[in-house]
Amino acid sequence: MQNLIRFFRMYNVLIIFLLLQTYSINLYLNKNSFQNSLFINHVNNYKGKLYSISNNISDYFNLKDINKQLLEENNKLYNLLSSQKSIFLQNEKETKFISGKIVNNSVNKRDNFITIDKGKKHGISAGMGVICESGVLGIVHSTTENYSLIISILNKESAISISLKRQNNYGSLKWNGFNYKKANIESIPNHVKIQFGDTIITNGYSTIFPAGINIGTIDNFKKNDKTGNQDITINLFTDFNNIKYAYIVNSEQSKEQLNLESLINE
Repeated sequence: MQNLIRFFRMYNVLIIFLLLQTYSINLYLNKNSFQNSLFINHVNNYKGKLYSISNNISDYFNLKDINKQLLEENNKLYNLLSSQKSIFLQNEKETKFISGKIVNNSVNKRDNFITIDKGKKHGISAGMGVICESGVLGIVHSTTENYSLIISILNKESAISISLKRQNNYGSLKWNGFNYKKANIESIPNHVKIQFGDTIITNGYSTIFPAGINIGTIDNFKKNDKTGNQDITINLFTDFNNIKYAYIVNSEQSKEQLNLESLINE
């Protein structure tokens, strides 16, 4: 205790200076949205570099396992494309994939994000959909030249348009913030007949994801007379605690749709 008091006495001026400096910077950024945006982009860029360096060091000591994972990922992606040709490959010019390695990922927070080692110079922009070999991961939030920050579907702000594969009824995918293996479905009316194990997929109504991308299967459901919609819990196909690579969906057809729909607001 004596040493702690002595420390504060010796460095009290420096400590007060640092506290005031931090407060001033925070106040300046909060009052200036443009500078705040620049600051966040710089922070994301440096964080991405640190995550990348950390992953490269880890990969160096695990080259054999990494090569095996790469082969498995390539095989899974091939199987994904082969099994969903009607979705992605009707016109190769319409939908392209940009692959990226995940350098940071969280699953235990209320708002989880994913960082990948690809950014603006690789053709990625905010709003693009992100998938992996087993299903939907999230949506690109922001980018720097070499990195992208993705809003995971394990985030309270995330909302993905979905449909029941068997019945074709539409709803919305949300996350309750407790279990990275499960999520919730909203806006499915009480009268819709569903079953345990029914598959949930993207409905294709948004320009972010094509229709038919796997999300999960129904684990539990019950009618809610107050809302008129069923309370549905699903098991996610993707194990978010064990993902290594991501694929960004770049759809030229979506850009055309957005340009057309933008005429409504002009």
